Amino acid sequence: MSCFCQVDTQRWQAVTMEQLLADLEDLLAIGSVGGTPAEGQAQDWVAATLRSWGWDVEHWTDDPVAHRNDPDYPGMEVARPSVTGVIGRPPGSRGTRLILGHTDVVPGGPSPTLDVRTIRGRGAVDMKAGLVAGMHAARTAGGDIAVCAVSGEEDGGIGTYLALQHGLTARQCVIPEPTALAIIPANAGSLTFRIILPGVSAHGARRWDGHNALEALPEVMSRLQALESERNSDVPEILASWPLAYPISIGRVEGGDWPSTVMGELRLEGRYGVRLYETITAAQQAFEESLVGTGAVVEWFGGRFAPGSTPTEHPLVQQVSAAHQAVTGEPPSVYGATYGSDLRQLVAAGIPTIQYGPGDAALAHSDDEEVPVEQVRVCRDVLTAWLRSDT
Repeated sequence: MSCFCQVDTQRWQAVTMEQLLADLEDLLAIGSVGGTPAEGQAQDWVAATLRSWGWDVEHWTDDPVAHRNDPDYPGMEVARPSVTGVIGRPPGSRGTRLILGHTDVVPGGPSPTLDVRTIRGRGAVDMKAGLVAGMHAARTAGGDIAVCAVSGEEDGGIGTYLALQHGLTARQCVIPEPTALAIIPANAGSLTFRIILPGVSAHGARRWDGHNALEALPEVMSRLQALESERNSDVPEILASWPLAYPISIGRVEGGDWPSTVMGELRLEGRYGVRLYETITAAQQAFEESLVGTGAVVEWFGGRFAPGSTPTEHPLVQQVSAAHQAVTGEPPSVYGATYGSDLRQLVAAGIPTIQYGPGDAALAHSDDEEVPVEQVRVCRDVLTAWLRSDT
């Protein structure tokens, strides 16, 4: 009898995995780049899929501009006329355990392909494979669970912000972001900055009549490097494994309008890491004070990712650790991440949250974005075991 049951279980698992991969293939085919119409289409796909399972689904569309003056507004870096979100629950569920994931992706990347070992495509790692694995885990586990799909995570987190405005609640949450099946209970924060270095334009043949804005750049870079070093001198253990827990990087440089004109202005745009437990206001103040005397003007724009964390001793961390060990036979790694995510909004709302999902975050947003099928399967099985476990 046990032999036949084992065979039946293996066949069922193979069938359900085949359906999971088919669903993932459908979602990857939607090029849901932030700010495009396809961003909403991916949310529509999630809503339709959950409804096809007989779930109760809330499916809304909001105007993000109406919230831009809210105190906790998370910011956006791409223009959107609307934001669509989805919350699904099995009939009768209160949704005390939550799977939350985003469907928006960044531009570029490989075209979607799938074979027996690997899933490739923009969003495969970040984070459509994790979301679909979480959806299927929730469907298999049933009970008092919910799935929330959001958009706008890549550039601030407006989707999760609006989901909370729509009454999203839970006792615990897992975000299946790419962690290579490690548990991440803490995220540093990040801010997007613009530094404007003023100069005075003049004809290049009489450059002494002007002032080249570029001349201030070495001092500004030296100040930023010193600030980065100082901010990384005392890092909490949860983030201590990284070369830099709170990096400062320049991603865009723009200056000048003609080769034979003295540069009248230089603009630098980049990313600034916010320390764990630090407020955004304090982080901004430290940045601005570091550049006093350089002539630099600092502007803040785009996403505002505050840091956030769930204590490693919290029951949620222990439960997912136990589920991972039961499925794989090994304890999971537990560490913090240097990037910002929706985790901080859920923790701030009183929902203990961790990240646990398939794929290597180093491949996210890359031309080699791919995730092993086996990691997707393990993620599904671990999340199923967690959702079925006692709270």
